[in-house]
Amino acid sequence: MPEPADSLGIGEIVVTAQRRAESVQKTALAIEVLSGDDVLNSGVTTPSDLTRVVTGIQTSGAGNNQIYVRGVGDYGVTVGANPAVVTNLNGIPISRSQAIGGNFFDLERVEILKGPQGTLYGRNASGGVINLIAVRPKMNDVSGYAFASYGNYDALHLEGALNVPIGSTAAARLSAQVVDRDGYLSDGTDDDKHQTVRLQVLQESGPLTALLRVGYQRIDGTGPGLAPLPPIPGESAWTGAASRVASDYLISLAAANFAASGGTSLPPALLARLDSLDYFQRLDSATVDAQFDYEFDGATLTVIPAYRWVHSRFTFPPTYYYGNGAGETDGDRSDQYSLEARLGNSGEKLKWVAGVFGLKEDVSSDYLVDFGEVSRIRITSLQATKSFAVFGEATYSVTDDLRFTLGARWTVDKRESANFEYVAVSPTFAGTPPCLPANGFPPGTECNALPPGESYNSSKTFKRATWRVGAEYDITPRNMLFANVAKGFKAGGFNIAVDPQQTSQLLAFKPETITAYTLGLRNRFANNSIQVNIEGFYWDYKDLQLTQLIFDGVGNITVATQNAGKAEIYGFNVDAIVKPFRGTTLRAAVEYLNAKYQTYQYSQIAALTPPGSLGCPVTASSVPAGPLGPFVDINCSGFPLTRAPKWSGNLGASKVFDLADRGNVTLDGDMTFATKRYVSNTFTRQSLDGGYVIVSASLTYNGPDNKWSVGGFIRNITNTAAFIGGGEQSPYVPQFIATGILPPRTYGVNVRRSF
Repeated sequence: MPEPADSLGIGEIVVTAQRRAESVQKTALAIEVLSGDDVLNSGVTTPSDLTRVVTGIQTSGAGNNQIYVRGVGDYGVTVGANPAVVTNLNGIPISRSQAIGGNFFDLERVEILKGPQGTLYGRNASGGVINLIAVRPKMNDVSGYAFASYGNYDALHLEGALNVPIGSTAAARLSAQVVDRDGYLSDGTDDDKHQTVRLQVLQESGPLTALLRVGYQRIDGTGPGLAPLPPIPGESAWTGAASRVASDYLISLAAANFAASGGTSLPPALLARLDSLDYFQRLDSATVDAQFDYEFDGATLTVIPAYRWVHSRFTFPPTYYYGNGAGETDGDRSDQYSLEARLGNSGEKLKWVAGVFGLKEDVSSDYLVDFGEVSRIRITSLQATKSFAVFGEATYSVTDDLRFTLGARWTVDKRESANFEYVAVSPTFAGTPPCLPANGFPPGTECNALPPGESYNSSKTFKRATWRVGAEYDITPRNMLFANVAKGFKAGGFNIAVDPQQTSQLLAFKPETITAYTLGLRNRFANNSIQVNIEGFYWDYKDLQLTQLIFDGVGNITVATQNAGKAEIYGFNVDAIVKPFRGTTLRAAVEYLNAKYQTYQYSQIAALTPPGSLGCPVTASSVPAGPLGPFVDINCSGFPLTRAPKWSGNLGASKVFDLADRGNVTLDGDMTFATKRYVSNTFTRQSLDGGYVIVSASLTYNGPDNKWSVGGFIRNITNTAAFIGGGEQSPYVPQFIATGILPPRTYGVNVRRSF
């Protein structure tokens, strides 16, 4: 934990990012760390809040907690997707991204590792890892805290923890969080209503330490929402895509297109009015896991068995109605089993760890996609993942100042899809009317020509070796130079979609890989009062898995993952903390990012690429025309990666005013910024959001015993609209795109009591 803000020097933060306890200043990785107090004081209750406090990350709720690090991420709507940025809770991966929210409480720290993590962590991660590490029970200690906050949007935030000893060799910690906030968007969406409880019991018996954890989580409310980009003229940027105003706007654009085309484009009456549909969110998740540590002479054996059950139902309006669990559908049900066993030692000359990891997840998916009368489809499938890995890493000190690291991992991932079926839902034109010639279909082509009772079964196994090589050199005891090269990958899989060119099978996608080169310098100066960390990076990114709307092989519009080709990502990050004198802390971080597609070419059915739908060049394709008409070739090479601003960062300052025996007052201010970036890989003008600057401040009174505090906060003081992706462009009205947006101005008061 960092030292108090009024201390003279910069405190040390201990992390376990390399499976051993060490100062973050001695960690040769691209890493940012938030303490538990940082999480609480910054109001981080969902993954999307990380955008405000962590440099180089763009996150969006949008129903599935999309996390992008330096442009690398995953849209992750369907169960066929793999996360590029893996979130672990106490070392255990959370496979269903919808279940990440609600876990940001009673944390020791949050570790954000940027870049591929292919050696030490449970699931392979091509973009990075977010480690949520809960506070463990403490022996012989009765302690805890209670926190309450209330603000605009009727935002209530309650959380607390109680630690009690059980005899002299055991302890228990019970913690919980309740958040109940109305939606930021005008349609009532983008709210946050969740309840989570976590119980941990720790037992120490000689060389054996056993930690048992159980938890339950519920997320409900109206659910995630999106806003039109650019904002509707004359309306607030926080106008929800499912509002009456937005629905009227979408229909008016469709009507204008219909008139301009002479009545041959899609009639607006066929489109779904998003304001007439039901929006909700309901996620239930239960976890049972344990960690056993046994101390041998010279090594520690760690075994972590875990089980997580998730039932997720949610809806959101990405220009159409996505109803996961809507109507008669059941949503997603997941059973995840994992086991990790590792043996390691931190000797004076040699630090090493080796182990095995296995994961099995079975998911059933049942959801509704509603484009209006033009297409209403219920989609069901079963997905299975089996992953096994053997890993090891060692760091050897050649001298007191020079160390080398070598790590490797062999992974086998098997992905299976079974019982995949489309079912047309009435009323719809599925299988009956001709598709519209104005959309590029030959006359007489049938839309959504579903084979009756057809189902698909597919299976593939992906095997890959990943590795890491690094070196560290202590220039002085407080200045370290490091360099490393790491290889990471993310397995391929199957879309919940029929292949447009091979209609007898599901549309598959290949693994993606990243080779990341990092050069860094960690520094402390001036008697530990100045910290400056510098990192330069270059990532070679191949076979990117990108998600977009397509017409699949039976004529249904669906969200599908496809491989894009190759990208180049490079830049630098500078992070500084200065304590010029007692009670004052200055913070600054800036990141430069150049992320571009070197090759990004794909073929698409011409019907889904009407004029204005893409900013990339579109040409006639050599791919033979299929039942749904001709294909076109699309070349987006040279465009930047989405959600990858060229410049981003934050500035902050804290001032502690000492009131002697009456406590102190802390004034804190922060500014987060990012330059323009695309939020959709359509690369149209409307998908390019301008830069933003978000300013926040807080004022807190801390009691004389430092056991209680009361304060107030205001975030996004200037009410700046910052669009962050997570939505889609309408396939029928290309002028309309809906995307996630950061919160508007929020303010409130909070109190905390520790004991």
